[in-house]
Amino acid sequence: MNIETTTCISLEHLEVLRWCAQKYNMSLRTFISALISFTAQWEKNDVKSFSQLSYRQKGTTWKRLHLVLYEDEYEFFMDVKKVWKMSLAKIIAYCLEHVLDDFLKILEGIDDNDYTDNYRHTGYTFCVYKEEDIVCCQFYWGPHPKIIQKAKKLGHI
Repeated sequence: MNIETTTCISLEHLEVLRWCAQKYNMSLRTFISALISFTAQWEKNDVKSFSQLSYRQKGTTWKRLHLVLYEDEYEFFMDVKKVWKMSLAKIIAYCLEHVLDDFLKILEGIDDNDYTDNYRHTGYTFCVYKEEDIVCCQFYWGPHPKIIQKAKKLGHI
């Protein structure tokens, strides 16, 4: 099942995203998802706490953008919004303004046949548990550590 969401993006950023997606033979949705994933997993932004969600700057000409996301992508985006305290529009703008060059350098080294988006967030999971009667939640933006430990013991890594 896919989940639909809508965000707003500046016309300038939309043009950049469309150009990059076309250059690297990806759908716009795939490019945006891969860029956000790269930014989050390489810790290109700090975790924010005890602050409200921030939004994109007003005053630019923007366009509504509809995205159809896989379920795991949607959950991942929701986590990034929570951890970074940013709207999806601001996350996309942040990625373009601060991380795009690093991301494109990575893409330059990947052959078209090496890239697939089918299972980008399959290692994503979260766990809710109680500790001392306090509800806790852990997010794993990759394979769960126990899976990695088991794979190492079996010699798969």
